[in-house]
Amino acid sequence: MTLEIAFLLVVLAAMVVLFLTERLPIDLTAFLGLTLLIFTGYVAVDQAFTGFASSAVITMLSIFIVSAGLMQTGVADLVGGAIHRFVGGRETPLMVAVMLVAGVLSMFMNNIAATAVLMPAVASLARRAHLAPSRMFMPLAFGAILGGTATQVGTPPNILAAAMLRDRGLEPFGLFDFTPFGVVLLLGGVVFMLTVGRRLLPGRRAATAGRHSELADLYGLHEGLFSIRIPPASQLDGATLRETRLGTTLGVQLLGIARGQDWQLAPKHDMRLLAGDELVVQGDAEEVQQMLRLQGVDLGTATTLGTATTGEIGAPDAGVTALRARVAATSPLVGSTLAATDFRERWRVFVIAVERDGEVHVDRLGGLSLEEGDLLYGLFRGDAPEIAAEVLEIEETGPAALDRLEDQPLLVIRVPENSALLASGAGVGWMGRLMELTVVAVERGEVVLWAPGPEVRFESGDQLYVKGRERRLRALLRMGGVQLTSGVAAPAFESEEVGMAEATLAPRSGLAGRSLEEIAFRDRYGVQVLAIWREGKPIRSGLAQLALRVGDALLLQGRRGRLGLLSRERDLVVLSDVAEEPRRLKKAPYAVGCLALMVGLVVAGVAPIQVAAFAAASLVVLCGALTMEEAYRAVEWRAIFLVAAILPVGSAMESSGTAALLASSVMDLAGPAGPYAVLAALVLLSSLLSQCLDGAPAVVLLTPVVLEAASGLGLSPYPLMMGVALAASAAFMTPFSHKANLLVMGAGGYRSMDYLRVGTPLTVVLLAAIVWMVPLIFPF
Repeated sequence: MTLEIAFLLVVLAAMVVLFLTERLPIDLTAFLGLTLLIFTGYVAVDQAFTGFASSAVITMLSIFIVSAGLMQTGVADLVGGAIHRFVGGRETPLMVAVMLVAGVLSMFMNNIAATAVLMPAVASLARRAHLAPSRMFMPLAFGAILGGTATQVGTPPNILAAAMLRDRGLEPFGLFDFTPFGVVLLLGGVVFMLTVGRRLLPGRRAATAGRHSELADLYGLHEGLFSIRIPPASQLDGATLRETRLGTTLGVQLLGIARGQDWQLAPKHDMRLLAGDELVVQGDAEEVQQMLRLQGVDLGTATTLGTATTGEIGAPDAGVTALRARVAATSPLVGSTLAATDFRERWRVFVIAVERDGEVHVDRLGGLSLEEGDLLYGLFRGDAPEIAAEVLEIEETGPAALDRLEDQPLLVIRVPENSALLASGAGVGWMGRLMELTVVAVERGEVVLWAPGPEVRFESGDQLYVKGRERRLRALLRMGGVQLTSGVAAPAFESEEVGMAEATLAPRSGLAGRSLEEIAFRDRYGVQVLAIWREGKPIRSGLAQLALRVGDALLLQGRRGRLGLLSRERDLVVLSDVAEEPRRLKKAPYAVGCLALMVGLVVAGVAPIQVAAFAAASLVVLCGALTMEEAYRAVEWRAIFLVAAILPVGSAMESSGTAALLASSVMDLAGPAGPYAVLAALVLLSSLLSQCLDGAPAVVLLTPVVLEAASGLGLSPYPLMMGVALAASAAFMTPFSHKANLLVMGAGGYRSMDYLRVGTPLTVVLLAAIVWMVPLIFPF
């Protein structure tokens, strides 16, 4: 091992760790790795960006567009809709049909697109057959992944395997060279799911017979219902729902308003409340009752605190010292929270604000996931805390440390003698946990308690200096006198005008990582989220501040017309039977014709796959099956940039001798046992990498090793390369192994363990089949 090889291995190991942890976006990790290799001389400047013009990237880009054409013209919908007519409602034939249809579509469509387009049909099939969705959605995803292995264009690992052989002067795999293996793997997957898989699949979220009550029952909407009554002379009398901010303030979902004998479902934001109205909401009644105890206090803003002005807070002679520190790149705090790390107890620093990208956060600090570069503003007593530089880089201490918070005045809450807070024994811990307010200090007579601990209880006459969202606090105080009634009768959740629907986040959704409040979800889409299904269970409270994830299923309520428009949204996949965006059915023959043209050009040897696919994609747009804007949206640019940036890394492994070293290790370990052992070792390594990384990087990184090992052992590179490509698609053990798995996670109500339980034995069976089959057609 040379120093040059050792350095490259360290870079590759760092990239793999970042791929696994996703502390940085995986495409950015590939960019940074490529940049480093350019400046260190591993990749020549004139070769650095050849990946963007590679045949693999052009083919992938084109297939995304062709797939979108098949979706927009309704071809895939027609195929999915025919399943129930021919199969009926029994679980076994339905499972077979779903997997086979998904597999056939995936042979010429992107796997994720094939899964997404069939999800509404599969959800409908499960309802009609009275089956739990969890019995159908995992087979759907697995069928799509396996079907993609049957053609060269079905999945990125196959595309890359052929392209990398071509780039090294070898005859590439043909369009249908993968077909015998892919068909056997698909059929083997079907047999496995019918025998072993069916017993391992969860049966949760079983559907009920009544469609209208089905979604409400699945998400447990009847649990936690209570009413909020508006009393006479209330400040809410005459206010609009938008002005009250009731849902965000109390963490509840408003289902409807009872006014006399009238029942108003999903009321609009501009509806005015009247005294006597009963608002039926879903949430935690006990938590809301606790929040309402804050009523009766006086609220203002502070310009002085005891003897210290806000500009002097943090001076040592005030009793505490202020601190401003930055989260280091190597800090263990990155990706964690202040609460999870016991920050205050461990480092004696009381954090009162966090600044990120110029935005100051002052509420929910304990649960905020920290990122590299975050600025923490805090207070400490006594000597400066001993914090290692690799954890926090302390920039300043003393009053000047809080200069940037001058436009964030402290709120002051005065606790009167008759406050309900005193009777309940509320204190600093209660204020932070329930109200999400940070108590900076408590002024009690002549004494100021700085950075009080959670055990400090409030007393009559206390002045609390807090940081938090003033708007929410004032909205809560405005609700004085409302009356709560628990255990109300469950109303109807749907009507002729109002309906419910289930949707999940699309694979490339811009909503991921953002809360409903940040998105202004109701204003944006005209519907409200009643509950979120995550990790096999529903979440019904605190939804406004909950960051959404890909794989979440959302239960939506709104006007049927607005629900019908959701199918046009690229950030959501609608699973329920709602009116969908009209497809361009008249253009369907053109979309199918473009696909047939692509296949014909390759089979006849007229054009290589990248040229044929690019021509088909261009014609799909030209014939009107897809608009140019839709074509741009259809491309998964993250995958394109990832592959383009990672391809030169494979070349660096070859030129530096790293591939030869790794290949010699494989030969030393498996070579003496024969070529089957070498194939098995490479297949196992490819599959393990694909469980953690995307299948495409696994193929890129292993291709140089495959070619070196084949040359050193005197074997044909084709069986080894075919095995690596097929194994890279055997990604079933985690929901993150493949985006098709993640896409169905919320819709099927799956937990991560469900994938491990079903996917692990399936992976073992398929890898054994690959090692046995490949040499039969591609001999060593």
